[in-house]
Amino acid sequence: MNKKRFLIIGLVFISLLIILNINNKAYADTDIIENYTITVDPDMNNGALDITYEIKWKVLDSETEGPLTWVKIGTPNSHFSSPTALTPNIKEIQPYTGSYVRIDFDKAYKEGDIVTFKYSIHQEYMYKIKNSKCTYEFTPAWFTDFKVNNITIKWNKDSVKKADNTSEEGNYYIWNKTNLDKGEKIKAKIEYNKTAFAYLDENKQASSGVKTIINIVLGFIIIFIIIIIFCSFFGGGGYYGHRGFYVGHHHHHYGGGGCVHSSCACASSCACACACAGSGRAGCSKKDFYGTNLQTKKIKQALR
Repeated sequence: MNKKRFLIIGLVFISLLIILNINNKAYADTDIIENYTITVDPDMNNGALDITYEIKWKVLDSETEGPLTWVKIGTPNSHFSSPTALTPNIKEIQPYTGSYVRIDFDKAYKEGDIVTFKYSIHQEYMYKIKNSKCTYEFTPAWFTDFKVNNITIKWNKDSVKKADNTSEEGNYYIWNKTNLDKGEKIKAKIEYNKTAFAYLDENKQASSGVKTIINIVLGFIIIFIIIIIFCSFFGGGGYYGHRGFYVGHHHHHYGGGGCVHSSCACASSCACACACAGSGRAGCSKKDFYGTNLQTKKIKQALR
């Protein structure tokens, strides 16, 4: 009897070691960002930003999740246009699910490979106006699943009144940070006199897009309330009239882990999305991109 007990305990112990080893392998770093440079040139006519991104991405593991074939990188908000590839290794670039661009590469990159790619976007709804001042707060997209060895923001100095930069280089103010952990961010604050720009549309401030969304949501809520009241009083013997109104819950994840926004509904100009890798590898879903913490066991229990 004791031998059986020891045998069972031994098997359980070995199984736990195997599971832990698999989990460690699954969550090992598959990539690292060796260098990440963001260059910002404001349009002095209307306050929009022309932003150029250059990323040096190294693949550490292409066995666990497959080779790197595309990436999804956050933009400050959904009001961007003209995503343009600036290096030939980008096969295609396009807007993707709101505040992202999707970049497909010209080939699959495997362990040890480094891909340096560059692209640009034209970005609006980035400034805040207060009295005679025009200010920007800019946080580039961050990498929740990968470490970043070096990140640099370069902001054109023309007409800038004040900035919290760390240094200068040519005609650019510089913000720099090294050895960023997963999910770590960097922020730049810049201030202008409002008169530095030819024309600033107050309806295109950083918070305007959020206000528009809130107004739309409030409009839908009012419509739903009217429908519920109408159905309650005039619905007769129907579902709404006698059995109540059932509302399912859909959870939105803002902030925290899982490669999601941490400051989307903010008044400042911020990158409301992070970045991940995909296609041949696991991509966003396998790495729990949306932060659901949903496990296979829970899915099976729900299906039962």
